[in-house]
Amino acid sequence: MSVYKEVILITAGDPASISTEITIKAIETKKINRNIKPIVITDINLVQEYKILINSNIKVNEIKDKIKFSDYKNNHLNIIPIKLNNKIEYGKPDVKNQSFIKLSIIKTIEIYKNSIASAIVTNPINKYIMHKSGFNFEGHTDFLSSLSKKKKVPVMMLVTNELKTLPLTIHVPLNKVPKLITKDLIHSKIKIAIKDLKTFFDIKKPSLIVTGLNPHAGENGDLGDEEIKVIKPAVDELKKITNLSITGPVSADIAFSPDKRCNYDLAVCMYHDQALIPIKTLDFHNGVNVTLGLDFIRTSPDHGTGFEIVGKNIAKPQSLISAINLAHEMSKNKKNAKSI
Repeated sequence: MSVYKEVILITAGDPASISTEITIKAIETKKINRNIKPIVITDINLVQEYKILINSNIKVNEIKDKIKFSDYKNNHLNIIPIKLNNKIEYGKPDVKNQSFIKLSIIKTIEIYKNSIASAIVTNPINKYIMHKSGFNFEGHTDFLSSLSKKKKVPVMMLVTNELKTLPLTIHVPLNKVPKLITKDLIHSKIKIAIKDLKTFFDIKKPSLIVTGLNPHAGENGDLGDEEIKVIKPAVDELKKITNLSITGPVSADIAFSPDKRCNYDLAVCMYHDQALIPIKTLDFHNGVNVTLGLDFIRTSPDHGTGFEIVGKNIAKPQSLISAINLAHEMSKNKKNAKSI
């Protein structure tokens, strides 16, 4: 009996980054779940160039059926081709490549919406070079949200086998964080997280902790009063609304200890590094960035473009492999949730 395989679409990422290298390596390793059909939206010549660079023998197959993907070939790197018009320099981002990067993302979403594909995985892009070219979005995630039917504020969650974290604020200076932490922000992001933990991670009754902003969670106001004025009232109100286990504010310096981690499903953190440091400390190479709140499943490697190591054949594909496999698990859980 044949087993149904999920189609997962993968964007090209920045062509001058490690994206193409880790994509080839990820598919070549055979560590991707065997029930997945990964398909990359990229330039075939770019892939052939990187194959030579990293001594890869994987064969390339061009996909022409963009609905059912009936021409998919096992043991190949399957590609839906788009054109890269500029010659790249390894490790050197170029404004001229912005249209290719953007096209890969848009094409991936279009194909997803009109096909049997189950999820998308995005390769790293460089926000600075995108902004320099007139890209009017804060980042990758916001652009994806604009392509979503729901047009909701997307929510970032970082995932490893041992821990899930959610940063309330992301790419903002630390001195701006206190004013951005509001009851509405805490409520809106946690509500989306609770819904998606149930749907995509099969966690029937999610248990959450919310960290404090200040050292020792403000120490009763001696080290800051955001916990007293904003965070605790927001958490207390949420507990009543959701009737779920939500604890906080918890001092961030103990929130990620082994004894604490086993008692919750998600740690909601106040700012970027508070959420990412424990993830990268626990499992630097296998962390996955998940976007909640969209109308499609999106995961990505929890690392950047790696321009400094392009061309050296040392980029590791583990995070991309984990992102592809997690997208598959999320898709399965979503289907199971609908069937109940």
